[in-house]
Amino acid sequence: MRPLRIWTAVMALLSVLGAGALIASAQQPVNLAFSTLGQGTAWYVYGATMANLLRQTLPAGSNVDVKPFSGGVGNAKLVAKNETPLGLSFTVTNRWAAEGKEAYDTKLENLRGLVGGLDTYYLVAIAAKKLDINSLADIKARKVPVKLYTLPVGSLGELGARQLLREYGLGYADLKSLGGSATHVGYKVIVDGMKDGHGDLLIAVITPKHPSITEISTFSEVKFLPVDAERVKGLGTLGYTPQTLRAETFKRQTQPVATVGFPTVLITNKDLPEPIAYTVTRTIIENKDALVRGHAGLTEFDPKTAWTPENVGLPLHPGAERAYREKGWMK
Repeated sequence: MRPLRIWTAVMALLSVLGAGALIASAQQPVNLAFSTLGQGTAWYVYGATMANLLRQTLPAGSNVDVKPFSGGVGNAKLVAKNETPLGLSFTVTNRWAAEGKEAYDTKLENLRGLVGGLDTYYLVAIAAKKLDINSLADIKARKVPVKLYTLPVGSLGELGARQLLREYGLGYADLKSLGGSATHVGYKVIVDGMKDGHGDLLIAVITPKHPSITEISTFSEVKFLPVDAERVKGLGTLGYTPQTLRAETFKRQTQPVATVGFPTVLITNKDLPEPIAYTVTRTIIENKDALVRGHAGLTEFDPKTAWTPENVGLPLHPGAERAYREKGWMK
């Protein structure tokens, strides 16, 4: 019996040391890269706001490095490879990534959710009034040459543009054959181009109070084109949900705009240590007021439902799950 007692004591000591090591590990500073989107986008502002909060709650000496890349499609790939342990994504892209479809040729099975339902994004088409079109269908029907802008390839803005055009029987090659063009650049170029006429159609995913869209709608003569019901239904097969951009969300947008939408999600991968995932999640869900001060697009964020499958689109990280259960929001 004595050897058994000794072995039991050794195991107990190792257990204590292991717990202590975990606690010590949780207190070590961490450097977390955080993938968002280009400067001038709502996501970059979201990331900067969250990073400022996290620097105050993560272990002393920690840093969160906000990266101005690579968007709703590319961020999931960066997070899956652990090049950026944190990233902003969308429910639709999360599902595509987990299933290995649309923009993803393999399943990214190690992705995990932290905080979902941060906002509502809308897939919109914004046309210069001088084009005199009321729908994307007019481009094909009337053979209108348009100079299209999208965000760079790798963003959901660009993929969403292709998906929306496809619903109307159009592609980039079709636009060029009609005498138009398709250019994939950042918002600084897009804003200037829409102002000076170098571009006359923008397809993007946007949130209310989006700074670049606000600037475009304020200083350019534009109209927001609705997506007809049949195309909304078609996009629904990809995971988009019907949404309506409320009237007066932007200047010159006097009518509600029927379209599709989805929420933003803060994601990570299964390798992020549980104490860090817990701290990140807890910090975000306890600081809604600070988030809204950083960007008004986060006004509709409801922390109590930030864990739900429809708001995340991925399995939750165990650290995030612990944070929601402690709050009593997740049973």
